[in-house]
Amino acid sequence: MHSIHLRRVHIHLYKAPVQPAIRASFGLITERSLLLIAVEDREGYMGWGEVWTGFPPIGARYRAELLERLVAPLILDASFSGPTKIHEHLLESLLPVVRMAAESGPVFQSLAGLDCALWDLVARRAGKPLYQILGGKDSCAAIPVYASGIPPHIDETGLDGIRKQGFRAFKLKAGFDDATVLPDIARAGNTLHPGESMMIDANCGWNFDQAVAALQYLSSTALEWVEEPLGPECPAEQWKQLSLMSAHPLAAGENLFTRDSFESALDWLDVVQPDLGKWGGVSQVFPLAHHAIERGVRYCPHSFGSYVGAAHAAHVLAAVGGDGRLELDVNANPLRSASTSPLVKINDGFGYLIDQPGIGVDIRLEAISPFLCNTITVEGTGS
Repeated sequence: MHSIHLRRVHIHLYKAPVQPAIRASFGLITERSLLLIAVEDREGYMGWGEVWTGFPPIGARYRAELLERLVAPLILDASFSGPTKIHEHLLESLLPVVRMAAESGPVFQSLAGLDCALWDLVARRAGKPLYQILGGKDSCAAIPVYASGIPPHIDETGLDGIRKQGFRAFKLKAGFDDATVLPDIARAGNTLHPGESMMIDANCGWNFDQAVAALQYLSSTALEWVEEPLGPECPAEQWKQLSLMSAHPLAAGENLFTRDSFESALDWLDVVQPDLGKWGGVSQVFPLAHHAIERGVRYCPHSFGSYVGAAHAAHVLAAVGGDGRLELDVNANPLRSASTSPLVKINDGFGYLIDQPGIGVDIRLEAISPFLCNTITVEGTGS
C-alpha cells in the first residue's frame, strides 16, 4: 500500500425534511441530515466517507466543526503508511477530548467517516473495488440484502411495493405502542411469502420486563432476529438472560463504541451490527467482523443514511464473507441522491456490487444542492 499524504479535506453538510416522518422508539424523525467527507491526496485522488448523523440531526453541524477544527489539521501535511495508521494517530491525539469532555460519540463518529473516506481513496488509487483491496475475490460480489425502517402497520400492498424493488427480507420498527404494534408485526409475519423473512428493530425502546413480554408475545412469529430489544447501557446479565429465554436471535451493535464492548456483547449476541460511519470505520470494523464470524456470530453491518455509507458497508460485507445481510433504508430520503447506488441491481433478495474502483459510487452533490447547509475545505500549508 502506498503512503498517504493528504492535501485537502472537504466537508459537506446537508439537511432535508422528510415526509412521512419515520416513527421510532426514540421519537419522530422529521428531517434527515448528511455529513460527507472527502479526502484528497497530493496526486489528486479523492475518497469519500459518510459520518453518522442519524439522531438528533442537529448533531451533524457539531461533527462538521470537529472535523474542520480538530481532525483535519492533525493529518494534513504529514505522510502515513495507510488508513489504519491515520486512525490510530487520531485516536491517540484526540484522547484528551474523549476523556475530558466525554465526547466519545462525536469524536468516534467523525473519525469513522474519515477512515472510510481514506479506504475509498486507497482503493480508487489502486484502481480496484474496495472489497478486493480488503481481500475479497469475486469479480461481481452478490450480497444478501434487506429492507430497513419499515413501519409496523404496513399492509400487504406496501410490502408488495418493497418486493418489487427486489427485497425478500423486511425489518419492521418496534419498541413503542406495544398494544398495537406487536399485533401488527404478528400479522405482517403471517403475510410473508415462501422464502421471505422478517426482523424487528426496537431501537432500545424496551426495558427488561417489556422486552421479555414482547418477545413472549412474538414467540410464535418467525423472526430472523430481534434488534436492540435493550439499550447498550443495560447490564450484561439482562442481555444474557434475554438471550437465553428468547425464541429469536438477538442483534445489536450500532450503539457500541469500543472493541471491548463488542467483545463482551459477542457472548450474548447472535448478530453483530457495527456502523462503519459511527465507530471504527473500515480499519476497526473489518477485523471485528472477521473475529465475530470466527466466534459464530453473524456480521450484518448497520447502515441507515446515504448510499455512501451503505457502499462501505456493502464492500466490507463482501470482503468478510459469511452469511450476513446488507441493510438498506427504504424510507423517503432526498439526500440519498447525493450519489449513485453501489449496487448494479437488487434481485430476489441479493444486491450485486458494481465493479468500479473504490466504493463504486459516483458523487452527485448538485442533485442535493438545495439542501446544502455548509461546505468547508481545509487545506494543508503545502498545497
